[in-house]
Amino acid sequence: MKLSTIYIVLFSFLVFFSSCKNDVLNAGASTLDTEDEIRVKSDTFAFASSLQECTPIYLTPDSFLLGECDTHFGTIKADILAQLACPEGFQYPDTMIVNGDTIDTQLTVDSVCLFLFYQNWYGDGYAPLGISVYEMDKSTLDYGSRYPSDTAIHSFCSLEDSTRISQHSRIVFASQPADSVYYSDGTVSPSIRIKLTDAFAKRFFQVRDFSSQEAFCQLFKGLYLVSDFGGSTVLYVKNISMSVYYHFSLPRQNQQDTIVQDKKTFYANSEVRQINRYIYPDREDIIEELKTKPDTNYIISPANIYTRLSLRMDSIYQRIREQLGNLDDYRVYVNRANLTIDVLYDNAPSSRPRDEWDTPAAYMLLVQEDKMESFFSSNELPTDTTAILGTLTANTDTLGNITYYYSYNLSSLLTQQLRLLQQDPLLPSEELNFLLVPVAVKTTSSATSSAITAVKPLQTISATQIRSAHYADNHNAMDLEVVYSGFNKMK
Repeated sequence: MKLSTIYIVLFSFLVFFSSCKNDVLNAGASTLDTEDEIRVKSDTFAFASSLQECTPIYLTPDSFLLGECDTHFGTIKADILAQLACPEGFQYPDTMIVNGDTIDTQLTVDSVCLFLFYQNWYGDGYAPLGISVYEMDKSTLDYGSRYPSDTAIHSFCSLEDSTRISQHSRIVFASQPADSVYYSDGTVSPSIRIKLTDAFAKRFFQVRDFSSQEAFCQLFKGLYLVSDFGGSTVLYVKNISMSVYYHFSLPRQNQQDTIVQDKKTFYANSEVRQINRYIYPDREDIIEELKTKPDTNYIISPANIYTRLSLRMDSIYQRIREQLGNLDDYRVYVNRANLTIDVLYDNAPSSRPRDEWDTPAAYMLLVQEDKMESFFSSNELPTDTTAILGTLTANTDTLGNITYYYSYNLSSLLTQQLRLLQQDPLLPSEELNFLLVPVAVKTTSSATSSAITAVKPLQTISATQIRSAHYADNHNAMDLEVVYSGFNKMK
C-alpha cells in the first residue's frame, strides 16, 4: 500500500514539472504580437550580361609589356615611356683629395647601357624580337598627371633619327636570355642589355644637375622603348635601369697612376612616372566577332574588354514589397545572395607556346560601373558594397570533371540598395550595372593573418570566358537566389 502511494506521488510531480516546462517553452510565442514576427522569403532574380568595351584605365604600372604578338583575341602591340629617377645629391668624382691635394681625376665616360629585366614572356620564345630605344625630346611625364594606356607617343617623342639612341635594333630571343644575371642562391634573372650610342653617352655624361627631379628632367626627359622587329613575342618586363660606365685615374707617388673603373645606375622606379602603352590594331573586328557568341561573355586584358552585369533593382524592390507587404513598416535585410559565374576553361596542354598567360584571371573584381574609375584612381580596396573580389576556384563535379567559377556575396550590397529605395522609391528606375574586371592583388602576411594591400587592373595578357546570362540551356546561367527578411521598424 505504501509503495503504491509513493508511485502515485512521483507520477504527480512528473506531470506537474512537464506542464511547467511546456509553459516555459511557449512563453515567448504566446507573448509575441503577430505584427512583430520576422518575415522571411526567398526569390530568384536574373542578371543580364553583355560585352562591354571600356575606355583605357588610368594607372601607374609597376611592370610592363613590351613587344608584339598575336593572342587568341587579337594582336597586341606594347611599348614603354619611362622617366629615370634623379639620384639627388649625387656627384661624379671629377676631383678627389689625394695626400691632402685636390686633383683632377680626368673622368672619362666609357659607355651607357640600358637593362631590361623580364620575368616572363608571351608567345614564341624562340622567335626574334627587335627592340629600339629613343630619347624623349618633346616633353617629359608629369608625376601628378594620369595617363591612359593609349597615350599618344608624339606628345613626348618626335621619333626623329636624332632621337634614336640605340645603335641598332637589339635582336633578342626570350627563351635564350644571353644577358642573364646569375645570383649566388642559384636563381637567374633574365635580362636584356642594350648599348646606347657613344654620342648619347657623352651627352648624358654632361648631365650634372642632380639637385631635384625637376631639374634633372629638364636635361633628360626620359626614354621610349619600342619593338620594331618580330611579331611573335611580348616580354613581361619587371625592372628598367640605365648604367653609366666611366673611369678615372688616381696618381700614386713614384708609381704609375691607378685606373679606377666605376659606374652609376639610374632607375625607372616608383619615384618617377612610366606609361605602358597598349595598342590593339584589330580590336574593333575582334569585338564584333565576340558579340556573335551570345552564350559566352569575355573579359580580356589589357584590351579593356569586360563583361557588364545588369540587375533591375526596381523589379527586386517591387517583388519584395509584394512578399513582405508595405515596406514603410519594415526594415529589410538580404540574408543571402550568392552569385556564381561559371568559367569556360579547358585546362588541357596547348600546342601554342606560353599559352599559360592567355588563361582566366586568378582574381576577378565585380565593381559598380559608375564607381570603377574612382576605385582604381584612388587606390581603394575591395568592399562588400562597391567592389567585391572573386577568386578563380576549381571544383569537381559528380562525373569527376573539373569546373571553374567565381563566387560573389551580394547580400550587403543589395541590402544597401534596398535601403536607398526605401528612402526614395523613385530614385533608381534604371538598372544597377557592374563590370567584371581582371585584377592583380597584393597581400601582406603575418604568422596569424593576411591582408590585401593593393588591387590594380591586370596588366598581363589574360582571357577569361564565362557562361553568359543568355546561355541557351534550360536554366539561366546567372540566376541570383536571394533570401531576405523584414521586421517592423522601431517606433
